Amino acid sequence: MTFNIEKPKAVSRIAVQDDPGILADNLKQLCEKAERGGAMDTIVIDADQVVFSSSIRERVNADDGYPSVHWPLLYPKDDIVEAICAYQYGVFFRISPPPGMPACGGGPIDDIRYRNSYVRLYNLVTMIESACFYNGYHLSMGLASGNCRSVLCSDEKRCWPMLKGKACIHPNKGRPSMEAAGIDALAMAGHAGWHLNENNREALLAGLVMVT
Repeated sequence: MTFNIEKPKAVSRIAVQDDPGILADNLKQLCEKAERGGAMDTIVIDADQVVFSSSIRERVNADDGYPSVHWPLLYPKDDIVEAICAYQYGVFFRISPPPGMPACGGGPIDDIRYRNSYVRLYNLVTMIESACFYNGYHLSMGLASGNCRSVLCSDEKRCWPMLKGKACIHPNKGRPSMEAAGIDALAMAGHAGWHLNENNREALLAGLVMVT
C-alpha cells in the first residue's frame, strides 16, 4: 500500500522562540493536513493532556510474542514519559478502521484489510511529523498504534534493528506506538469528545505527533 506525501510549499527556519500566533496557525494547518490525509477526528492537545497508564504499559510488556525494537518499548537510557512531557503541544488524531476490526496488539496481523488500515495510520503519522519538520519544528515526535513490525515488516522473520549491526528497513515510518509508550489513547479520545464504539475491543487507530 502506497501513500503520497505532499511536498512542502515552503520550508521554515528553526525559530529561536516560538511566535504564539504563528504556532497556533501551524497547529491548525497540521490538523487540516491530517484531515486531508484521511483522519476522521483531529485535535490540538497540551502535553499535560497526554494520559499515561502503567497498566497499558504492563499489558504491552506481557505481549512479547512478536517483538520489535519498538514493542515492547525498552529504552534503558531514555524516559519516554519525560520526553513527551518536555513538549508543549501535540496533534492527536484517528482514522476510521474497517467495521468490527479488533485491536491487534503486538501482532502479527493476518487480515490484509486490518494491516492496511494500520499502514494508513503509520503513513499519516509520518506525513504530519514531516510537515512539522518543514515548519521548523525539527524535534517533533510521532507515535502510532500497534507494533510497527507487524504493520510494516510482516514478511520479515525478525525485526532487523534488534540484530547487532542491522538497521531498520523502514526508518522513516517505523516508530513506537502510543500504547507501547504507556499512553491511554482511549481515555484521550473520550476527553476529546470523540464518538467511540461501546465495544472497547474494537481498534482505535490513533496517532499522536508532539510538535514543539
